[in-house]
Amino acid sequence: MHIFRRLAGNILFKIFLAILALSFVFFGVSGFILGNPNSWVVKVGNTTVGLNTFNKSMQNERERILAANKSEEAMKYLDSDQFKSDVLGRTVNRIMIEKLHDDFGIEASRKLILEMVAKDSNFKNKEGKFDREAFKKFLAKNGLNEEKYVSEVANDITATMIIQTMSMAAPINYAMLLEEENFKQEKRIADVITISDKDVKTSEKTTDEEVQKYFEKNKQKYAVPELRKVSYLHFSKKDFAKDLQISEAELLAEYEKNKDAFIKPENRNFYQVLFEKEDDAKEFAKKLGAADKSKLQAEFVKLAKETLKKDLKAITLNNFTKKDLIPELAEPTFKMAVNEYSAPLPSPLGYHIFLLNEIKPSQPMAFADVKTSLKQKMLEGREDKILQSKITEIDDALLTSNSLADIAKKFNLGVVAPAVTINQQGQNGKGVEVNETRGFADFANNSFALKKGQVSKVFYAQNSEGFYVLQLEEINAAHERDLPEVKTLITEELNAVKKQEALLILAKKIDEEIKATPSQVASIVTKYKLKLEKNREFPRVFYINFQGRQIPYQNKFLDDLFGMKIGQVTDAFPSGSSEIMIGILREIKKPTTDSNQLTAVKQKAAEDFRSELLQEFNTYLLKENPVKVNEKLLGKKEEAAK
Repeated sequence: MHIFRRLAGNILFKIFLAILALSFVFFGVSGFILGNPNSWVVKVGNTTVGLNTFNKSMQNERERILAANKSEEAMKYLDSDQFKSDVLGRTVNRIMIEKLHDDFGIEASRKLILEMVAKDSNFKNKEGKFDREAFKKFLAKNGLNEEKYVSEVANDITATMIIQTMSMAAPINYAMLLEEENFKQEKRIADVITISDKDVKTSEKTTDEEVQKYFEKNKQKYAVPELRKVSYLHFSKKDFAKDLQISEAELLAEYEKNKDAFIKPENRNFYQVLFEKEDDAKEFAKKLGAADKSKLQAEFVKLAKETLKKDLKAITLNNFTKKDLIPELAEPTFKMAVNEYSAPLPSPLGYHIFLLNEIKPSQPMAFADVKTSLKQKMLEGREDKILQSKITEIDDALLTSNSLADIAKKFNLGVVAPAVTINQQGQNGKGVEVNETRGFADFANNSFALKKGQVSKVFYAQNSEGFYVLQLEEINAAHERDLPEVKTLITEELNAVKKQEALLILAKKIDEEIKATPSQVASIVTKYKLKLEKNREFPRVFYINFQGRQIPYQNKFLDDLFGMKIGQVTDAFPSGSSEIMIGILREIKKPTTDSNQLTAVKQKAAEDFRSELLQEFNTYLLKENPVKVNEKLLGKKEEAAK
């Protein structure tokens, strides 16, 4: 995923991955597993996407990515399950957009699309005007044609239109937001007295009689659960790397078998000029029509230079197939004869005039030219097929074997991992999670389903991207422990409870003394030898960094402190397992919001509003068009609505 994020930072990579597709449908399907998939991959409402269609989409996107980026990172991304997941998500998004268009008539006009393309800074020249050559180079570099690009821009505009419409229907009240932000940013300055268990001078010690009585009531708490000693063998698809490769001989045989499919389509060489206005295009055609037919090429070049300041390179289109042009241009230009020019042809970009210079007929493609794409096509599905075959073979061998070491040796799968001892929760004898098996799905449950000495079937490791096999070596039955075994532990626990109770009593007493005589805080602190921190600043809400996110956190102490007047004393609140704190409010600190903070508040509010709004709309979309993914193709069944 990290690889994809780095690549996606490149704007060209974003475009040819079709990230312009509907941004408010939150799909991310991952976790591909083995199995023979049915004929469909995903269903969106009453629309079904077949396996062949899905594979074709993957192939098209793979070719576009490789056309723009053949780096090692790009290759790794294309070989990942994340790539499959992304293609699936974009497929669902495109279907959703089509349904929005059909249901609500939401569609971007061609004029608006043209304006969006013309305004794109990537396609402007030094004078700030639309540069046809820059646009052409962009399309060529990213394996796109005008039709595909215009379609993606239309999707983006459709999504934006929906978002803006919903936003206008429910505008944000910025005055209320600012008031709310000022409330959140208020702070309190307080003196804080801390009482710890070290300040408890004496506490009653636990007697043998108390230990005995507590043990009799809580025997199960100290019982030892059943433990199992388990050996395991972990492996991944990398262990079958040789089987996954395609030899030169296989490639050549496939090429010869399907030679008729590898035909280079007819392509043509043109001169082409583009005008914003139809009248200008007609005037150009009129002048061209007056020229000598035998000198049309020279006259076309001359007029292009005089009229549009375009040189020969700027007007030349070589090796264009019918698919390289949008339908409005492809049909008429591929009916032309050599040395024939077209009438002004309209498109989303303006009015085109073509002159056909050469026709190159279709011809068979050489093996060297199709080798790379042929290999990619043959690799599709090969990995799953070979892995399924290997897993079946290993499973068959496990049925007649009682040794993981023998299986590992037979299939060249490395060495058997050292045995681990676990309970049914995946913890060791001390109640700590066993790290070695953390990434193996259902490791403990699968271990407890075996009999002593039994070898399991192959399980999908899931989180660790591979597979594992188990062998149960030993079973230690659950049993209760005698009092002498746990006496020390119980004594320590009861002593700690008594000390905590004594701490609470002391803290309550000190709190009552301070509330009764707040002017005597210094002498009370000295009397009990307590820790005093003066003028400590407290925010209304603390934030905890958890997995890269700021999680808001409030406690009873803050609630009490922010609900009182200056000079008042809070109740005593625990601030840890062995400390209690008391606060005395000294100052209410009002926030001062500058223009930068106000801008940030507005921006965050807009983002939060957009996120909430789009999630609500997404829920509606999924109810109207439930999304189901083929669970035999994907790691888990994604059913967005039931």
